[in-house]
Amino acid sequence: MPHPYDLLYVASKNVPYWLFIGAGKSSDPAGTIPKGGHVYLQRPPDNLGTHQSAYLEGVGRIIVRLGDFRLP
Repeated sequence: MPHPYDLLYVASKNVPYWLFIGAGKSSDPAGTIPKGGHVYLQRPPDNLGTHQSAYLEGVGRIIVRLGDFRLP
């Protein structure tokens, strides 16, 4: 994983993701991380509905909603 994406988390349900573009995200979801799928986060998830960049193997840097992930 590229630094600082070193926290492995698992999708708690099917979760949309957006491509990371510059300092933000694309307008439409680029795909879905299936329930149980792994991503690498920069910080632990929260339930505030915030979004964060993450790293998805095979795709690269993406944007996800943090509350949709849990520890493996």
